Amino acid sequence: MQKVGFVGLGIMGSPMVRCLLRKGYTVNIYDRSEARLEELLGEGAFPRESPRQVAELSDVIITMLPNSGIVEEVMFGENGLYEGMGEGKIFIDMGSSDYASNQRICERLKEKGTVMLDAPVTGSSKGAKEGTLTIMVGGDTQTLEQVRPVLEAMGEKIVFVGPVGTADIAKACNQMLFALNIAAVSEVLALAVKAGLDPEVLMSIVNTGSGESYAGRVKMANFTFKRNFKPGFTLKLMAKDVDIALNMGRNLQVPMRLSNLVRENIRIAQNRGFEGDDCSCVVRLTEDEAGVVVEPFSHESKGAETGK
Repeated sequence: MQKVGFVGLGIMGSPMVRCLLRKGYTVNIYDRSEARLEELLGEGAFPRESPRQVAELSDVIITMLPNSGIVEEVMFGENGLYEGMGEGKIFIDMGSSDYASNQRICERLKEKGTVMLDAPVTGSSKGAKEGTLTIMVGGDTQTLEQVRPVLEAMGEKIVFVGPVGTADIAKACNQMLFALNIAAVSEVLALAVKAGLDPEVLMSIVNTGSGESYAGRVKMANFTFKRNFKPGFTLKLMAKDVDIALNMGRNLQVPMRLSNLVRENIRIAQNRGFEGDDCSCVVRLTEDEAGVVVEPFSHESKGAETGK
C-alpha cells in the first residue's frame, strides 16, 4: 500500500486525512498549525517537520491548500516539497488552484522524475468527512490508475478531465456557477418573503423543478434557513475561486458580465466582515436591501420585514 503525504489540514484537509486513515493508509502530514497536527497524531497520522520530509517519506504527496501562491511556496520554498521529490513519486494538488500555476509546477517536477495530477474536489466539508467527494482529475490516465485507490478513499466519483490543468479549469467553472446560483437564490427568496410567501415552501417547489440547484437545495436549507453561517465553505475561498474564473475570462477574452456582478457582491460582503463565514452569508446583503429576513415563517420572525 502506498504511503501518502498530506500538506494542508484545514476544513477539507483534516477530514480527507481521516478518510485515508480509515482505509489503512500510512499518512505523513504537515501543517503550520501545531493543534491540527497533534489532533491527527492522536488518530494515527504521522506529523513531519517540513513539507520536504513529507515528500521524502511518501509515495503519493497531496496538497490541500487555499491558493496557488501557497502551493508554490510549499513546493519551492525552503525545505519545500520539491526538495524531497524524486523518481517515481506522484504529486497531487487537490485544492482549487490556477491551472497555469499547476502546469508550471508540473514541468518543474519532471526534472525530479515526479509526475503530477491536479485533482480539485467538490462536495463541501460534509463530503470530505464522509468520503463522498467528487474528484476531478487532470494528468495522464496511467498515473490516475496508480493512485485511484487513494482518491477513492476520499471520494465516490472520480472524473478524468484531460491534461494537467484541465481539472482546475473545470473546478473554476463549477465554482463560478455555484457563486452565481447562491446570488440568484438569495434574490429570489428575498422577493418571495417580501411578497408574503414562506421561503421554505418555495424551495420545496423549486427543488423539484427547473430552478433546482445545489445552492438552493443544500445551502439554503442547512445554512440560511437555520441562520447558521458557520463555514462549510468560506466566503474568502469562494472569492478566490471566483477570481480564478474571472482571470480566465479576461485572459481568454470571454465576457463575464454576471460573474463580475457576483464578484462585486462578494466584495461588499467581505468588506462587511463576513469573509470567514459560510459563503451562503451573501444572502444578508439582499436581506438588508430588501428589508426582510429569509427564514421559514414557522420561525420567530414569521418572515416579517426587518424593523417592523
